[in-house]
Amino acid sequence: MDQFMEVAIQEAKEGRQEGGIPIGSVLVKDGKILGRGHNKRVQDGDPVTHAEIDCLRNAGRVGSYRGTILYSTLMPCY
Repeated sequence: MDQFMEVAIQEAKEGRQEGGIPIGSVLVKDGKILGRGHNKRVQDGDPVTHAEIDCLRNAGRVGSYRGTILYSTLMPCY
């Protein structure tokens, strides 16, 4: 299995352990993880905190997303 997808799966498991929806996401550029996150809609009571949004927030200011890959354990949100 792809190493970055494995990290996304770890994030999903962390979300499940917190009592949330088990979906994880990882943002990668040039073989390096820029950010990772998991769905926190239940934990935060926020309908917007999908795994991809949490991941992007944790990545911080990236500048350009050109050349990045977003891994998600489920179909990525918009």
